[in-house]
Amino acid sequence: MSLIGKSVTRPDALEKVLGGPGYPVNYARPGMLHAKLLRSPYPHARIVSIDTSAAERMPGVKAVLTHHDVPQRKYTPVYFVPTETKSMPQDLVIMSDHVRYAGQPVAAVAATSPEIAEQALHLITVEYEELPAVFDPEEAMQPGAPQLHETAENNIAVAPVMEFGDIEQGFAEADHIFEGVYQTQRVHTCYMEPRVCVAEYDGKGGYTINSSQQHLFGLREKLAFALEVPESQVRVIKPPYIGGGFGGKLDMGYIEPVAALLSRKTGRPVRIEQTRYEDFITTTRNPIKVYLKTGVKKDGTFTARYARSILDAGAHATHGAEVINVHGFVIVSNYACPNIKWEGFSVYTNNMIGGGYRGYGAPQACFALESQNDEICEALGLDPIEFRKRNTRKQGDPHPMVPGLNLDSYALDEVLDRGIEAIGWDRRRPPDSDEGPVKRGMGMALFPLWVSGCIGFPDIYEHTGAIVKLNVDGTADVATATMDIGSGQTVALLQIAAEELGLPFDAVRMVQTADTTTVPFDAPTHASRVTYSSGLAIRTAARAAKERLLEVAGVMLEASPEDLQVADGVVSVKGSPDQSVSVAEVAQRAESPFIHFTDQGPAPTTIEEKGTIIGLSSMAPPANPSPIAAGFVEVAVDTETGEVKVERAVYSH
Repeated sequence: MSLIGKSVTRPDALEKVLGGPGYPVNYARPGMLHAKLLRSPYPHARIVSIDTSAAERMPGVKAVLTHHDVPQRKYTPVYFVPTETKSMPQDLVIMSDHVRYAGQPVAAVAATSPEIAEQALHLITVEYEELPAVFDPEEAMQPGAPQLHETAENNIAVAPVMEFGDIEQGFAEADHIFEGVYQTQRVHTCYMEPRVCVAEYDGKGGYTINSSQQHLFGLREKLAFALEVPESQVRVIKPPYIGGGFGGKLDMGYIEPVAALLSRKTGRPVRIEQTRYEDFITTTRNPIKVYLKTGVKKDGTFTARYARSILDAGAHATHGAEVINVHGFVIVSNYACPNIKWEGFSVYTNNMIGGGYRGYGAPQACFALESQNDEICEALGLDPIEFRKRNTRKQGDPHPMVPGLNLDSYALDEVLDRGIEAIGWDRRRPPDSDEGPVKRGMGMALFPLWVSGCIGFPDIYEHTGAIVKLNVDGTADVATATMDIGSGQTVALLQIAAEELGLPFDAVRMVQTADTTTVPFDAPTHASRVTYSSGLAIRTAARAAKERLLEVAGVMLEASPEDLQVADGVVSVKGSPDQSVSVAEVAQRAESPFIHFTDQGPAPTTIEEKGTIIGLSSMAPPANPSPIAAGFVEVAVDTETGEVKVERAVYSH
């Protein structure tokens, strides 16, 4: 390959370094208003009354929105599942008289400046009836706890169970049984660009949205559903760049429907940019508490494992209803335990809403599993590497969650061997071998990479599509709905297209003006799927364009398309490089009038040569078994102050 695997100059480097206009935070429209949200100070309350008259009279204020002005249709904001899926509770509305966490929006103001909108919020008077609140998910599950949603008994949003084998028999066969409790914390993704959107109503029932989101079509679907309009009435613009997401922008926030409704009310574009505080209370990684019990033989071989995981979903289920499933898949599939049972609970509390985050439940599972694995090794005097090799799945084994799929890329032994060599595992010493308060040691952990295919999730979007078009100057345009959130996927996708087309890298460019009316559907930019899934769609579209290119070139060169090749923007006959024509000339011929000009004068263009050279793909990529990875670290711990310093880290996958 001439381009794949090679370093190239990023065409977007300068604009990204300078923070150019391609980011949603820099997007503006003529006559644009600015909106701010008033948020509840109480974690659980009902609105008795709300008076917006003083705010409406303030100079510069153009509209005020409350729960009285918005549709009350319940929805899930999560992008990568269909809106009406049965696997996820529909428990959110744009605004309600029932607030379930501190910070939930209760009103919005659109004004001529952000400052005026902010000042007007202080003129809105809200009378609340405070309700009992619950913040601990285990307390929320108890009888008599405050109920957040009428449809969720004991505040349990979903309660999946997975079981293989007979755990009672497995524990009876164990020589040792270990039990532990492992708690993870709430974390925010800290994306660089805040959540921001501009909504514009066209006066005829349609809305145009520019937003810093991770899914073009997902936002269209959720917004149309919440606003109770057809999806064809919502056009979502694809920004050239998004300033980070890390999973934290995989759901429709409050700002998109609120901005859309304010635009309809005022007849002007409306912009909402969240503050960092607002971002922090919008979505976070779900905390999960894992009760883990493991039975092993004397040599450390697993006989049984039982896990009970309790996830704090916050005030609304949103991602928590799916995060718990991914978490459970990792619990039961990471190791080859013959008898295993897992029970999961996604629980409503009056805490802030959980959201997507890298790993999506897997880090919480790995933390529990790997912590207890090390406890077992320490108690039984076992080598952590050999213990894991003994208990993990092998290459070629059946996939634990998908019937008919084998783990063809599960090279665990090689992953571990390369990691221990790179970190210098043979230097590992007992922590108490160091004199003084600072102790040094090495540790490692295994973790799966649930990417590119969403194995085991039949109701999650994974299909993809792309358009590749050749231009008369020999360049090519690539159009796709995949969002560039900063990880360099645009460069990778352009390399794939250029490689397939036989063009120089700088002759291929990404279309910067795509939207939901002009490009095929693509799943979100998430789960490390873009290079594999969207890249496959682009390669397929480029291949279709190339086939058409060779058909036209074959007429021009009087050769069969099978006898032609493309390299560096030139089509030539294989073995006869002098018989050639440039890609630009072929594209010109394809789009020429019925008469074109040659060295011998005017000549008719045949019907076989006519038509823009373009390729389209819309497809579901083949399932891709998740790879395995291992992390190794060398740390220094000050036993007097508690300071932990990571001195070296190695990751093998």
